Amino acid sequence: MKKYIQLYSTYAKLSLMSKLVYKANVIIGIIAFLFTEATSLFTLYILVSSVPSIDGYNIYQIGMLFGLTNMAVGIDHLLTDRLWTVAYWEVKSGKLDHMFLRPLPVLFQVIASEVQLEALGEIIVAIALILLCGSNLNIMAGAGSIITVILGIVCAAVIISSFKILVASLAFKFKRSGPLLQFIYNFSGYTKYPMKIYPKFIQVILTFIIPLGLCLFFPFENLFAPIHNPALLCISMLAFTTVFTSICIFTWNKLIKCYESTGT
Repeated sequence: MKKYIQLYSTYAKLSLMSKLVYKANVIIGIIAFLFTEATSLFTLYILVSSVPSIDGYNIYQIGMLFGLTNMAVGIDHLLTDRLWTVAYWEVKSGKLDHMFLRPLPVLFQVIASEVQLEALGEIIVAIALILLCGSNLNIMAGAGSIITVILGIVCAAVIISSFKILVASLAFKFKRSGPLLQFIYNFSGYTKYPMKIYPKFIQVILTFIIPLGLCLFFPFENLFAPIHNPALLCISMLAFTTVFTSICIFTWNKLIKCYESTGT
């Protein structure tokens, strides 16, 4: 484990050094994401401000849930962004060949080799939104509920990254899975709104199959009322996240055997 931590640190430093050579590009990228997120928030405000509440949740509660989701998405974007290029073109063009020659897992190299600083724009907006909305809400939460929210964000980020691993691995078989990844990735947007407004089958998917709702919405509910036992919720989030991530990595390890260097 110590070896991989040191290697990840080295990979990350190299990625940051290469990006900071062009500081203007990094700054523009962060500002662009700030603007994109601000536009999304404005759209959310227009939608929600026209009604007093959605399923009993007011605009500040929905804004906080939006911020929690964006925090998880931002962390994923910061740490695993290269999976997008694997899904879109690196398998088809044979750009991963050199990674197979190194005595390290290809998945580790893919993730460690890219730190996407533009994601800081998403994270900054998410933190600001959580603090702003939280200051306008009567949050009655103990330490246990706060811990579940923090753990939920981390687990949700891992689930989103794992999902990207799963779909990106299809590129080893079909040469390109980017469009499918983009289509299914948008599913994470469902967790930006109260899960109870969706049909039962979507609630089941978000709780047990792709457990983003379990990790984001359930801890969010506990901020306002002791609906779920914090200890049991933490155990459930860790268990479902571990199972989901294990399945995704297992699929990657199976499908990577189909890699054939340059495709057609």
